[in-house]
Amino acid sequence: MFRICSLLSLFAVVASIGCQAWTSKEKEKNNQFVKETKRFKDLLVDPERPRLVGEVAAALGMYAKHYDAYALAVDLPGTGGIVKPGVQRDLMLADMRIRNVDNPETVLDAPWTALVKLKVFANPSDAKGEILDVDVETSTECLATDLTGGYVLESRLREMAYIDGNMRTSDDKAIAQGEIVMLPTSYTKQPSPTPLKGVLIGGAKLIQEQGLGLQITPEYRHVVITKAIEKSINSRFFFREANKQKLVAEGKNDWHIVLESLPKYKLDPAHFVSVILATGFAESDEEQMERVAGCRKLLMKRETAQRGAVELEAIGNDAAKEVLVSGLASSDPEIRFFSAYSLSYLDRSEAIPVLMELARYEAAFRPLCLIGLSVNEDSLAREALEELLQEAEPELRFGAFWSIRDRNPNDFVLSGEPVGQAFHLVQVPSAVPLLAVSFQKKKEIVLFGNSVAITLREQLTPTPSLKISSVPGDQLKLTKRHTDGAVTHAIVGSDVVSLLRAMGTVEASYNDVVHTLDTLSSRQALSMPLALNPRPFAGREYTRKDLSTAQSSTDSKIEVVQVDGSSVDRSQSKGFKLTSPVSWFKPTKPASKKSSDAELPPEKSLSGLDEKVSTMNP
Repeated sequence: MFRICSLLSLFAVVASIGCQAWTSKEKEKNNQFVKETKRFKDLLVDPERPRLVGEVAAALGMYAKHYDAYALAVDLPGTGGIVKPGVQRDLMLADMRIRNVDNPETVLDAPWTALVKLKVFANPSDAKGEILDVDVETSTECLATDLTGGYVLESRLREMAYIDGNMRTSDDKAIAQGEIVMLPTSYTKQPSPTPLKGVLIGGAKLIQEQGLGLQITPEYRHVVITKAIEKSINSRFFFREANKQKLVAEGKNDWHIVLESLPKYKLDPAHFVSVILATGFAESDEEQMERVAGCRKLLMKRETAQRGAVELEAIGNDAAKEVLVSGLASSDPEIRFFSAYSLSYLDRSEAIPVLMELARYEAAFRPLCLIGLSVNEDSLAREALEELLQEAEPELRFGAFWSIRDRNPNDFVLSGEPVGQAFHLVQVPSAVPLLAVSFQKKKEIVLFGNSVAITLREQLTPTPSLKISSVPGDQLKLTKRHTDGAVTHAIVGSDVVSLLRAMGTVEASYNDVVHTLDTLSSRQALSMPLALNPRPFAGREYTRKDLSTAQSSTDSKIEVVQVDGSSVDRSQSKGFKLTSPVSWFKPTKPASKKSSDAELPPEKSLSGLDEKVSTMNP
């Protein structure tokens, strides 16, 4: 009994010592937290502290992602092929069995099917439900010879990677299916057709968005800093969705802040992140006005004009707006552009004539000028876009058409007619005729002006399943052969609108329509210009001239600079970089300089942003 009591006493002593040690550690930890909290609270009132979000945080998610899948293309006219044994075959057969496909081995090797690889590119601001284009390419393990006429069955796209020789996939990111459109060589500029590649126009829907965020740098990781940044961003940026107010920033912990992309900035996510990182935090009114004065100096030098404009846009008060308005009077196109672009996000009408002028005469600025006009909620911006519909330059007209859609998908200018199940036909009144064909997001033909005559001197076979010939009475005959062996005919007037409507009558595909118009244009049978997807896309370079010697073109110093890093056409680009226009930011030590300092800080690359490169395969 004595021994048992002794052991119990010993355990009690050990437990008491352990409890005291644990309590001591917790107490020390709490004291350390209190000290750190006081230190960061003191930092927020230190006049030499960092003032901008971009000085204490870096962006997360600022790069395009691509999702892949192996899928089955069907309805091929005998141009499919067997699939070699291997991982790709096993993946496809497993998917077919899940879908209860009868005789999957036979179907996979049938001459009317082909194994294809799908690729979708999603930009940082693409939200759940976003419609995306899909690149289609015949699998390297499939012996198919031509995808023309094919239809891709529903497939789920994921992130894919080979790890230790095995295929690893994420959860589902997008769903895709649809008609394969083969891009004409007049568009791809390839020496010969590429029958093993195509695109599903608007063929995918995003089911999981990427998400943007901020990562606090290690030396500033504390809830005090996170809350200060969150409060500043949300007091400046918010929006309404489904009659509810939504905030932009939500702090998750002491190092991570989730960003909800503002709908107004959807078309240029890099600019959105620029503005967020240029937002001040824990600033007094006096400190903010001091920063406005510093930004005036930045704006008036073209090397720092972009930084000054974005910082003024982030401030967003009346004083900042007036400084931006003053930048519109500059003789330097870059200063005028950056001032006008930021003013458009602030809905100022003064930006509109400057953006119109630059869109007309500076092709490098044109993509973002059109975005600026689409986001500016002043009614004059809508009028400006309608005026640009009458310009001679195809990409300016078609770009303005898309900008009107971005501004209001239900705008009356966009009203048109569905042509069968294949595409949408829109007619825009214009004195200058143009026929524009969309290869992005929507299967759509836009006719600027009135219908014009088609002069056909020979029978055409624009696709293997479609023939067009002239018949007496100034008419055209269309013959379409379908995959089930049925043949449909239509005889119509020999003009563009009648031909396009007849495509719906014979149940032609959008691929048939695209290649018919391209063939008519190449044979000079179409008496109006044809433009294939002439949208102006971002990522262009601007040739900068030394204004001090501009009077002598032979002596002018020329420098090529990157204009922007906004959304890029995923189906065209050989490769692009979501270049950060926030390159002046680098997370700093507490003694960082402020915008108002007489000596401007050197431009540095934002950590992590300009290292994210995605290769776009057309």
